[in-house]
Amino acid sequence: MRLNLHLLLSAAALLPLTMCQQNNSGLLPAGVMQAADPAADALLAEAKACMAADELGDAKDKLKKIALNHSAAPCAPEARLLLGDVYEKQGLPRDAFDEYEKVVTRYQASPLYTQALDRQLAMAMAAAEGKLKVKVLGLWSAELESSAVEQWLTSVISNAPYNDMAATATSLLARYRLRKDRYEEAAMTFAALVEKYPDSRYAPEAQLMVAQIWAGSRTRGNQNLANLVRAQEAYEEFSLRFPKHPDAGKALKEASDVRRLLVQQELETGRYYLERSREYGAAQFCFENVIRQKSINPAAAAEAEKLLQVARTKLATQK
Repeated sequence: MRLNLHLLLSAAALLPLTMCQQNNSGLLPAGVMQAADPAADALLAEAKACMAADELGDAKDKLKKIALNHSAAPCAPEARLLLGDVYEKQGLPRDAFDEYEKVVTRYQASPLYTQALDRQLAMAMAAAEGKLKVKVLGLWSAELESSAVEQWLTSVISNAPYNDMAATATSLLARYRLRKDRYEEAAMTFAALVEKYPDSRYAPEAQLMVAQIWAGSRTRGNQNLANLVRAQEAYEEFSLRFPKHPDAGKALKEASDVRRLLVQQELETGRYYLERSREYGAAQFCFENVIRQKSINPAAAAEAEKLLQVARTKLATQK
């Protein structure tokens, strides 16, 4: 027993040495900061001097040394932030966004965390609005590819899920998809904004956009009745969610117009069954349903009453 105890004590005495030998890179675990790092501070001062002299290449080299070899230094977050700034100045927005991302994910306790998030949002906003250009084959400028724009906006949303910044980024993402004519995705993104951030300043507009996108589907050659029903529901939901909004009355009127259009669409469906496909039973069903909705669309109901008589006559003849 004494021998075993002696062996255990010997192993415990060697443990700190072993751990030091295993971590001989000089790097501390992520999130752990050193009290001071004079070498990193000196490099940062040199990098700032290079930036002031517009010597961006030299500044980048020095900032990279801090990022790679002094990641636990107190000045490491600032070095990463400045490195992103250098990349932006050099026309390398993807690299810049990645550096800001590292500040956000690795140095959340740093006072520069918010600055990095702000810069990410500003870049994502510029990209979504088509204002951020990148070099293609070093020859001409073009908008950032869609996958990158969406990845940036999604990253901002993920990094600040409970911040107003996330609602801003979600609104930008929805509008970007709308600008790219991806209507269904845009509507779903606007709807998600309303659900996740109902108190956001973007929520009323987002709910209205959901309704307008579905209502506009018929003007884009899409006569899907389900989309019109979605539009009606979205307008009604707007008036329920935001009853004091200046557009609440307008939304109710739009909902009424969509209901009237739905009745008209059913009349036309019945007319198709009657005149084109000669399915008189189906035509009768449609016309009767239109008549039941006389208070919504009186003109359609009056026409349906006339056509219903024709359908019943044709149906009786068939039998």
